[in-house]
This record gives sequence, C-alpha cells and structure tokens, in this order.
Amino acid sequence: MKFEVMTTDQIAARIADLLEEQLKQKPDSVLGMTTGSSPIKYGIFQEWIRREEAGELDFAGATFVNPDELIGIAPDHPESYYTFMQEHLFQHLRTKRGAAHIPDGSAADLEQECKRFDQVLRDLQFVDWQLMGLGLNGHIAFIEPADSIPVTTYVADIYEQNRPSGSVHFSTPEEVPSRTITIGLEAVMKSRSIVLVAAGANKADIVAEAFQGPVTTRVPASLLQLHPNVTVILDEGSAKRLAL
Repeated sequence: MKFEVMTTDQIAARIADLLEEQLKQKPDSVLGMTTGSSPIKYGIFQEWIRREEAGELDFAGATFVNPDELIGIAPDHPESYYTFMQEHLFQHLRTKRGAAHIPDGSAADLEQECKRFDQVLRDLQFVDWQLMGLGLNGHIAFIEPADSIPVTTYVADIYEQNRPSGSVHFSTPEEVPSRTITIGLEAVMKSRSIVLVAAGANKADIVAEAFQGPVTTRVPASLLQLHPNVTVILDEGSAKRLAL
C-alpha cells in the first residue's frame, strides 16, 4: 500500500496522471468508477474531461464499470448513480465508446441482477484500475461495515448516515433509497490496481483506523491492506493521524 500526501488542489492532477499511465500501458483497460462527493469536490472528473479535450487522455478502448447503484429508483432518476455518471463524466467524453456497466437498482429480481452483474465482471476479467472513495464509517463502494461481507455482488442496507439526503427529488424520507446493489470482496480483491482518495480532517480518524488498524469487516476499507496494489491519495488533514 502506497501513500501520497498532497494539497487538495493537487489531487485531481495526480489521479489523472495515474489514469494516464494506466491507459498508456493498457488502452483497453476496464476502469472502475466511483460516485460520492470526491470526484466532483476535488475536480477529478473535470480534470479527465479537460485532458481528453487536450488530447492527453483517450478512452476509445476503455470500458467503464460502476460498482454500485441505489435500489428502488430507475436508472434515469435524477439521484441514480447512472445519472450521476452521465451528467458529471460520460456525456462529456468524446472518445468514450459503448455503454458503461452499472447495476440496475430497479430490477424486478435483485438476486438475479446481482448474478448478472457478477457475470459481467467475470466476462471483463474484472477491473484493471479502480477509483475509490472512503466513507466516514470505512465503507468502500457501498460495502458497509458488517460482521461478514459477501464475496459476490449483493444487496446491502445503507447506513443511515450514508443515505442520500437533502434532495428535492425525494418528496418524503421514505422515498430515499435505503438499500444498494454493490460489488463484493471478489471484485475488490481482483481489481488489479486501486486508487483511493480521502481528503479533509474529518477523514483523519477513519484513514488511520482503516490503513493502520486491524483488518476487519467492521471497517471494510481495512481489507485493502491485503490487496497487492493500492495507492492512497490524501491531503494533510486526512493524513494527520497516520504514522508515515
């Protein structure tokens, strides 16, 4: 596990550099995406769009995969991860080819949808380069803390603190999704390269717990200590409790 500490305004460029290296080595890479606040707050997707426009990134051979989706809303719902990716990244890329692979949270048979998505991942031979964020409770993708974590894609309950909130697109609290489809440990551990970003002093405790504490399913990110190729991108605030 490699740690890189930088200012927040350097994060987007550093992650874009890592992505650029990946696509030069393997233009047909399977790229794992992430939603949440980090890609937008730190300008990560915006930097990819800028570099593609400048001819520095070419996604023509790449395949995009998202590891999770909210359950109970259609893909075209304003709060779906499908919509998030379309609005913030995919519709802006000129060299992207083909549809992204994202679980369908509106599927009538969720168990079958989990199996279908697992087959998609296996057909792709899993992900070459996975971008991840880190939740305040240690979740990665939407793998929430639990006594045990499934190996394959599964339906997960969302911790209350992580449910979408404050959206005008939900009329009542009951409409806010409380479950997701998310990848399991197989997909995480078979990702050939993982880049995780966590910034802000409010992440300092969970960063230290996840990456220098015991490996436990109660802190899902701690399982990345067992992965052979993880780069953790931090700022000074999130890194302040690490013994680097």
